[in-house]
Amino acid sequence: MNDSRPLRALILSGGGARGAYEAGAAAALAERMHFDIVCGTSIGGVNGFAVAQGMAPLLEAIWCEHAQRSVTPYRPEIAGLFRLWHDFHAAIVDASLSSRMRDAIALFEGLPGLRELPRLQGLLGVLDSALMREVVRSYASREKLQSALMLAVTNLTSASGTIFAHFPSDFPDPRRAAEVLASADAEPITDENYVDAICASAAIPGAFEPVTALCRDGHRHTFVDGAFTNNTPLRPAIDAGASEIIAISVKPLVSRQVERTVRHLRDVITLALEAATSQMLQLDRKVLELTNDGIARGTSPGKRQITLREVRPEAELPIDPLDFADPGKIAALIAQGRHDAERMLETAPVA
Repeated sequence: MNDSRPLRALILSGGGARGAYEAGAAAALAERMHFDIVCGTSIGGVNGFAVAQGMAPLLEAIWCEHAQRSVTPYRPEIAGLFRLWHDFHAAIVDASLSSRMRDAIALFEGLPGLRELPRLQGLLGVLDSALMREVVRSYASREKLQSALMLAVTNLTSASGTIFAHFPSDFPDPRRAAEVLASADAEPITDENYVDAICASAAIPGAFEPVTALCRDGHRHTFVDGAFTNNTPLRPAIDAGASEIIAISVKPLVSRQVERTVRHLRDVITLALEAATSQMLQLDRKVLELTNDGIARGTSPGKRQITLREVRPEAELPIDPLDFADPGKIAALIAQGRHDAERMLETAPVA
């Protein structure tokens, strides 16, 4: 490849509904430049395939459109239990006798729903991913990929991190592309597994059921959200030969001295994941620094200096990661992402 031409990569991290911030930032960046490589994890994988297909100008509209309806409803079994609990609570607490009678009748009518209880033991996720998958399927087309796409997933079958990867025929560094695809932790994106790979990257354990995808060995393996093994996938971009990386994160920089509060089970899970992803990012940054040091010393022939720029919010984004159905918050996050990306370009211009 032409060494004078930067090989540019866009990195999109996970964050659930906070991905609306990514969508605004990615749309703003795509107006100014082309990305040779797009790497995404979780909701970053969903945003990422759209960018790689040349759909970045549509991202903001897609997010706003689907915020008008819930794309992450409870599975029927879980929804039935919530309705039963609501009727039970109303029958017990309501002060009105007539209301108590009405709610008691509704409660007894709902009791047949208890037959769903045995099915709960086999549930692997409380939310129904069918609508989200429908949205992905309506836009995803491997033939439309204009950039290299790398989707980080967690492989439950082998208990390891995996990258689903695709490189277009005109990728500037075909040797690197071949090396990535030949590695043990990579799976080629095919027409058969493209939608599965996108959905697997965003399959938050406990929230959504794991996704099975057809792999090169001819078998279907089981995958979940890539955030547990590679939330901000810098290393795949480096392995693919990126010399200029822009990473969009939905998390602000927070000092280690800031004490987090642990009040609920959700806090335990969220903070444990935050610690793990922070450690992964530090290791990837170290790889980047070592690569640049080796180039400076002349001990890394064939490699090029790597620059890293970041777009991230200054404060915690005010939305729950699973709150995809709040149009006002989604629109505000999109606008904030666009603003922060434009500010980054002003302070650290890209050639």
